[in-house]
Amino acid sequence: MKTIHRLSFLVATAVAALLGSSASAGIILSSPAPVASGPGLGFATVAAIVTVQPNNDNVPNPNFLDNNITVPLKRFDHSDYIDIQFATGASGGVTEYQVAEFVDNNTGSAWSNYRMVLGHGTGANFQISAVGDGLDFDFPNYDTPPGSGAFAFVATPDEDQLLFTGGSHGSGAEPYSFRIDVPDLSAFDGRFTLRQIPTAVPEPTALMLSMLGLLGFAGRRRG
Repeated sequence: MKTIHRLSFLVATAVAALLGSSASAGIILSSPAPVASGPGLGFATVAAIVTVQPNNDNVPNPNFLDNNITVPLKRFDHSDYIDIQFATGASGGVTEYQVAEFVDNNTGSAWSNYRMVLGHGTGANFQISAVGDGLDFDFPNYDTPPGSGAFAFVATPDEDQLLFTGGSHGSGAEPYSFRIDVPDLSAFDGRFTLRQIPTAVPEPTALMLSMLGLLGFAGRRRG
């Protein structure tokens, strides 16, 4: 009888440890499918979420058994943000994904920069992810650095933001690539949001009007 009780205790301890470890991180689920929304949205589809190696954070060779998110087309019809919300499940370790996107500028205005932000919620309820919570753009030691066909430089204000600069994204599609580390997100209903925001180059007329307004204001101050 004592042997049975001891065996039961060991089994319960092992299950508790397993549950405790699986609450430490997550994988991105393909179902329910990611949902795109936002005032910049023309069209967006996440064609594939492939998790071939859970808990692969900072593997020696990031291209070996890599996990991938493919967004073959994300079209902006307005120079405003697009949110894509992902659902996750527990995995027992930090899972890292390589993301490949083709972003189409269909707004009629060139973009001077392009910003990506990780957070929770969508629309007016969006909040940037807390620093140190494990959800990040593979910060600070990028296994493969983020890149773009439109911009030469990528600034990293913090672990949850990428700012693509040093170029211009005109009309048409350009490639973007980056990585996301996915932790346990049970406190956020197992969901996180990737927000992307383009900044349009000011129209010449609007820029001239703005400069004339500043000159007029300066003239009134001198008077």
